[in-house]
Amino acid sequence: MNKVQKIHVLDPLVAQRIAAGEVIERPSSVVRELIDNAVDAKAKMITVQVIDGGIERITVIDDGVGIEADDLPLCCRSHTTSKVTTLEDLYTLETMGFRGEALYSIAASARVTIASTTSKSEGATIVVDNGIEHEVIPGGPQQGTKIDVEHLFGAIPARKLFLKRPSTESNMCRNTIIEKAIAFPEITFRMYDGDRLKLDLPATTPKQRVLDALVHDKHLIHSETTELSDTASRFSLYAVASTPASYRTDRSHIKIYINQRPVEEYALVQAITYGYGEMLPGGAFPYCYLFVTVDPELVDFNIHPAKREVKLRNKAEIHHQVVVMIRQQMAKSLPRLHFDHTASEQQPQFANFDPPPYMPSTDHTSSPRGKIGEPSRNQQSQTHSQDWLERARKVLSGHKEADVSKQVDSDSNPLERKEENSTFTYLGQAFELFLIVQKGDSLYLIDQHAAHERILYDQIRKDGGIQKLMVPLDFEVDRTVDEFLQNHHHWYAEYGLDLRRIGDLSWELHSIPALWKSIERDVVSFISSQSAGDVTELEKKLYATIACHAAIKDGDAIDATTAESLIQKVFQLENPVCPHGRTFVVEITKDQLWRSVGRIM
Repeated sequence: MNKVQKIHVLDPLVAQRIAAGEVIERPSSVVRELIDNAVDAKAKMITVQVIDGGIERITVIDDGVGIEADDLPLCCRSHTTSKVTTLEDLYTLETMGFRGEALYSIAASARVTIASTTSKSEGATIVVDNGIEHEVIPGGPQQGTKIDVEHLFGAIPARKLFLKRPSTESNMCRNTIIEKAIAFPEITFRMYDGDRLKLDLPATTPKQRVLDALVHDKHLIHSETTELSDTASRFSLYAVASTPASYRTDRSHIKIYINQRPVEEYALVQAITYGYGEMLPGGAFPYCYLFVTVDPELVDFNIHPAKREVKLRNKAEIHHQVVVMIRQQMAKSLPRLHFDHTASEQQPQFANFDPPPYMPSTDHTSSPRGKIGEPSRNQQSQTHSQDWLERARKVLSGHKEADVSKQVDSDSNPLERKEENSTFTYLGQAFELFLIVQKGDSLYLIDQHAAHERILYDQIRKDGGIQKLMVPLDFEVDRTVDEFLQNHHHWYAEYGLDLRRIGDLSWELHSIPALWKSIERDVVSFISSQSAGDVTELEKKLYATIACHAAIKDGDAIDATTAESLIQKVFQLENPVCPHGRTFVVEITKDQLWRSVGRIM
């Protein structure tokens, strides 16, 4: 017979260590919490040292306001804090910490030594060893606070088994410091792994802090980053973001900060990707570090001890404004081929053909070196030294457009913005795919299929001429398509496609837009393949499919007249992106070619 379990009060030390598990998972958790405290202490420099990945020892030193000797015994006790007094204070929080659990949790899992000095008192030190508090003794740093955390999880061997190798834990600590440092560019951060300086982030500007943190990222072109900002009711936005010249195949560098806290908020990550939209091809994601400053009354961080989650009362409004900010402030431009070269080796090496559509950077200065490492050769060679808009303005000062009859806004069209007065010269076709064009001081390579596809796409969307078929075109569909058409065939009618059901799984096409007449069977094939989706998605797929089938193909030889007509239309496009989201124009500047063969340095 089972014995009835009696309810009892947990031993305080057991309860303390259980609670600590919610806050402190590994050495990087300790680093995160101690940095928060240093930031709240108004530190201007924060130094972190880890020994054996932080498992043996973590030391955090700051030059902040310090802790009074009388307050030291309270530091490692449960729910003791200097940041919150009343419940109402939670609605006006401007500090990183407020729960009073960090040092308490750390001290339950390790030996903690806190030494601190304020401007009004002599230094003092206290030791709390796995929850056991010792007496305060005199002595401390010259200014600020130094905290040593030794033998993490030494008294909790089961927790220690879940830690990774010291090198891995050290790298996690480094990533945590970078994550925190990005939100506080006015503070200098340093990290030592043993005696080796592993990270040095001097105080700088917000944009430069992001670039310094990403200095070793080979995919990021520093000159292709820009700053975005916007304000709205009770919140403001600031972002350091890449133009589509620098992109990734994952979302790992879309980061969200709410009131300087890094948080996991998928809705705002989604807003950033929506903002870029078709400026990036499918499967590509930007670098974007978004900082949202919100009225504290509209934010609740008191959800999880690690404060990685947040509740926003105005999330929908912020989401909308992020999309608007990116779409309005990201100008469009063209991709360029990048040449890798050095002063000693002038042989051209073609590097990184960048396929996504580009947008111009608002900062065309060279990538700064900073103190944490030199930029790679690739980063240096990809720095863009010329400003398209300035060159266009200089040329426009005394001339008019010679050949293009359609007037296009110079700020919205990167192709027309590039020396608007100059006519282009068609040089020929390469690989039976690329049209080679000279215009001003640049050569352009234009993918003839994708370009014609986009021209047709736009034309198809505008043309409304409908043609009745003398003989209806009958076709058979699958059951799922048959059910979809019975419910949604009126969608196709809006595009001039008159569909009629003549039997089980059997349909007829009775009319089609005149421009589509030559590819009517491709249209039927498309209709037969669609069994889901909304009207907007259907429209985009339909037009893209039709344009693709009707366009000039890869391998088609075209005459000069046809090529020049297509090129002229391409130069009038606002955004040279095909219906599938892929760019089709690449620029090679005269300056790049001259440098690649050593004519200029």
